[in-house]
Amino acid sequence: MSILESAPLIEDVERNLGLSVTTIAQALEVDRRTVERWRTNASLPQGKTRERLATLVALRDRIVAIMGTPVAARTWLHAPSAYLGGFTPEEALKAGRIDRVQADLDGFAAGIYL
Repeated sequence: MSILESAPLIEDVERNLGLSVTTIAQALEVDRRTVERWRTNASLPQGKTRERLATLVALRDRIVAIMGTPVAARTWLHAPSAYLGGFTPEEALKAGRIDRVQADLDGFAAGIYL
């Protein structure tokens, strides 16, 4: 599935990671209404936003692969992380810090429990 088919990608991130449209918008640094337009195919992500969506989708794939199930992925995303100073990966996403969530996941995958 390509980024040009953003509606199914957004819905899949919502379903598999348990993220709201608002959280997805914050992670992508766009307005919530923009994500809603993508969900209805009224518009498509462009430029840097398209790249950030691709990064978020790749992160979703990696989280689910490492955690084993979408349920485990959602649990990890909503649990406080020592690496993130007690914040949850979801809170880091809300702050637009996909990179910090990726780093936290790298540590988890390597067996480094901070």
